[in-house]
Amino acid sequence: MAERKDFEDKFVAHLPWIDRVVGMFARRHGIAADERADLESWVKLKLVEEDYRVFRCFRGESSMSTYLTTVISMLFRDYRAQRWGRWRPSAAAVRRGPLAIRLERLVMRDGLKLAEAGEMLRTSGETSFSDRELTDLLSSLPRRSPMRPISEGDGPLATIPVNEGSVDPALREESRTQRHAAVMALKRAIASLPTEDQVILCMHYWEGSSVADIARALRLDQRPLYRRLNRLHEELRHRLEAAGVSSERLRELLDESAA
Repeated sequence: MAERKDFEDKFVAHLPWIDRVVGMFARRHGIAADERADLESWVKLKLVEEDYRVFRCFRGESSMSTYLTTVISMLFRDYRAQRWGRWRPSAAAVRRGPLAIRLERLVMRDGLKLAEAGEMLRTSGETSFSDRELTDLLSSLPRRSPMRPISEGDGPLATIPVNEGSVDPALREESRTQRHAAVMALKRAIASLPTEDQVILCMHYWEGSSVADIARALRLDQRPLYRRLNRLHEELRHRLEAAGVSSERLRELLDESAA
């Protein structure tokens, strides 16, 4: 009982941080106030499930706040996927680049008005485009069909799209096998990193956070964070090349994951 009380006390002590991190993700993804309350309740329920299993798994490799940021980031992706489905960027958005992918996601997936999306993108430093310029960009992208419902068991790298088209079935199976091997190698490489580095990569590539957002969330200096991201990218490249995965494939996985 004393041990359980200790974990319960840790949960209560970190409630302000939990609310702050949940609020950060809710604002970034344009979640309305009523759904934000549902998200907060869902996250807190997950954190105390199985007799505070999340807190029992903490090994002290980082600060508790950094560890909880990682966990909440993962939980948010599960929450979003269960309710909205996995998002696949259109081929047109991929061709136009990261800004087009991000704009398409905010407007067509998250349901933000273009003015709201534009303000979010400018505030985060992702663009200096005016609403008129963003309108022109958005008009060049196709209308999207409803998102595909998915099961709770899909992991974060399951968001990486596979464009199979009309490829020969044998070649398609070979491509799928190679891609699976590359994704698993990337997962192992990321899992081998210190917790805080995992958080930084997760927020940057999977949540689309800017360096400024990451610095504010983790209370890090912004300028050294650019160099740290470059170093982490190089470390992933070396680890994956040792596993037989090319640097070109790594770029594809990271770029597509950001979508």
